[in-house]
Amino acid sequence: MHSISLIIAVYKNIEVLALILKSISKQSIKEGVEVIIAEDNNSNAMREFVRDSKAKYQFPILHVAQEDIGFRKCKILNEAVRVSNNDYLIFVDGDCILHKQLIAEHLKFRNKGIALYGRRVMVSETLSKMVINSKNLGLLNLFYLILFGSKRLDAALYNPFSKPKWKLGFWGHNWGIFKEDLLQVKGYDEGYEKAGIGEDTDLEWRLEQVGIKFCRLKNRLIQYHIWHKENYPNTLEVEARLKNKQENFKQTRDKKWLMGSL
Repeated sequence: MHSISLIIAVYKNIEVLALILKSISKQSIKEGVEVIIAEDNNSNAMREFVRDSKAKYQFPILHVAQEDIGFRKCKILNEAVRVSNNDYLIFVDGDCILHKQLIAEHLKFRNKGIALYGRRVMVSETLSKMVINSKNLGLLNLFYLILFGSKRLDAALYNPFSKPKWKLGFWGHNWGIFKEDLLQVKGYDEGYEKAGIGEDTDLEWRLEQVGIKFCRLKNRLIQYHIWHKENYPNTLEVEARLKNKQENFKQTRDKKWLMGSL
C-alpha cells in the first residue's frame, strides 16, 4: 500500500472531473490511493456524481463541500487535508487531467522535507471540446496536441530520464508533499479569497522558510489543462497580502506569519 491522498480542488465542472477520475483509474500505479473531491460549492449534482463514482471505481472516494459564497479554495483544501487518511498528499485542480505516470513519479521521488511539483500542457479549446465530448483520453497525445494548437508543449513529452531540478516556482494545480511537512505551516491561508497567486505562492514562501525544499519534475509530473475561459480577477489584493506577511516576518521573525489556517 502506498498511502497517498489525491486531493482534487473543484468548482462545478463535473464533466472534466469525470475525466480526471478516469485518468486516475488508468494510472500505472493506483493501489493505496484515496481520492478526495474538494468542492468549493455544495451541489446535489456533485453529490450524485460522487455516489455514482464510488460505485464505478475501486479506489476510495471522499467528498468535502462548503457553501458557495465566493472563492474559498484554500478553506476547502484545508478541509480535505483534515479528512485525509494517508501520509502523502497530491494536489491537483479540477480542470487538469493526469498523465498515467503521475502517481508513479510521486512515489519514486517523494521524501520528507521535499515538495514535488510539475507542469501542465494547455490543451486548446478545440481539442478540449473533443476530449470532453468523446470522453477519450487517448486524444491527449503529442500529435493531436500539436495539430490542434495546444500550448506549453515543452511539458507534454513524458521523459522518465529527465533530471529533477531543485528550484522554486511551483503551481498549486500539480504538486505533492508529506502531510506532516504541510502541517508545519498549518496548511493553506484561508485569508486568500480571490483567485490568483494566493493559494500557491504564499504557501511556497512559508514552506521554504521552515526548510522545505522544492523539486521540479517537469516531463515527469504531467497534466493536461482543459481549456476554459479565464476567470482571474485583478490580483493586486492577494499580492499585497503576501507582501505584507513577508515584510512582517522579516521585521519580527515571528513564525505566526508563516502559519496557515489548519
